[in-house]
Amino acid sequence: MRPRHRPLPQKMDKQLRESLSAHMPPSSSGAPPIYRETTKCIAYMCVYAYGCSERTRRPSQVMMRRCMRYMPENLRVRPKLSDYALDLLAKQRQSGARLASETFAILDEHRPDGPIRRVA
Repeated sequence: MRPRHRPLPQKMDKQLRESLSAHMPPSSSGAPPIYRETTKCIAYMCVYAYGCSERTRRPSQVMMRRCMRYMPENLRVRPKLSDYALDLLAKQRQSGARLASETFAILDEHRPDGPIRRVA
């Protein structure tokens, strides 16, 4: 009897790494919705929202595999200030709080007319 030929486990490591780090488009997932791991996406508060394909105006459920927060470092965009943080800083400027000149420069670029949303 001849033994069956099986690939050695270490030869499959590269393929496994490539598969796990691949960004899946929504249509290529064959798993039923009940088995998909999801997370709550609040793009207004997310530091990755500016570069995310999943962001929406309202909070929504997003597959964890597609959320920028759970992706490997090499696939993430650089984090920036969230819209919420910018609105809080704009509110501070409107109320007359002392802010650094760098903060004023950021607000002049992103929030010249004050917050875009009402901040409590």
